[in-house]
Amino acid sequence: MNAVQLASELTLYAIIIVAVVQDCRSMKISNRLILLGLVLSLVFGIILGRTSEFLYILGNIFFPVILLYLLYLLGVLGAGDIKLFSVIGAFTDFKTLTRCILASFFVGAGIAIVKLIANRSLRDSLWRSFLYLRALAKGERYSYREVCPKENLMHFSVAILIGLMAARGWSLL
Repeated sequence: MNAVQLASELTLYAIIIVAVVQDCRSMKISNRLILLGLVLSLVFGIILGRTSEFLYILGNIFFPVILLYLLYLLGVLGAGDIKLFSVIGAFTDFKTLTRCILASFFVGAGIAIVKLIANRSLRDSLWRSFLYLRALAKGERYSYREVCPKENLMHFSVAILIGLMAARGWSLL
């Protein structure tokens, strides 16, 4: 890994870490941060000579949006989280992006279970989830955030950061 590749990698992690801080403080990830990440990925792409891969990179940016849009509509995943995956896609290859998404959901599930057990609301949350899914099956549509108690909401950006580290570690194998 040369110095520019290392700088690109460190920039990606810095953006994700800032997003985690923003998410933990306000349950939102700034669009300015997302835009900064996309612009910096473009700059690093030009420096690294990846301009011929422009369409490939665009595909990586839009893949998470297309894949996860339904979860956003259902209120299960925030728009900032999806845009954060897009930034990761702009900096990485498709294999790393898909591994990151997969690992993030596994990590997120683990964090959610621990949080629900700690809050002593696992059974209640499972019941609410069942009722929510039943309502969806009947054609009723509302955000999951409406039925989820605030103390059970999680900062998914944390899972994304851990998922990225896992995907990068996975890539080294």
